[in-house]
Amino acid sequence: MLINPLSTLITADKAANSNNISDANCVLVVNGSAQKRVVFLTDANDAAIGSFTLPRYAMVKVVKKSTEKLHAANNLAGQGSDGDVLVTFTKIGFTD
Repeated sequence: MLINPLSTLITADKAANSNNISDANCVLVVNGSAQKRVVFLTDANDAAIGSFTLPRYAMVKVVKKSTEKLHAANNLAGQGSDGDVLVTFTKIGFTD
């Protein structure tokens, strides 16, 4: 897998700190935790669009609109302290 990083990684915060990841259209999402995490996608106004469970130590590429935001939490209720979520986001170029 080839990855073209276009920004430094951002540590995921919970809903109060959703981030558009430098206006990214493609984001590498990495779970550095030994536990599964939930990643949430919101619109520019923080209204929920979707979510998915990211297995422990997994990484995925997420395609989104530049104005859409991401955040992560320990569970679907959005709980957990920011310091123990252990998910990072990096703006990347499109890859195959």
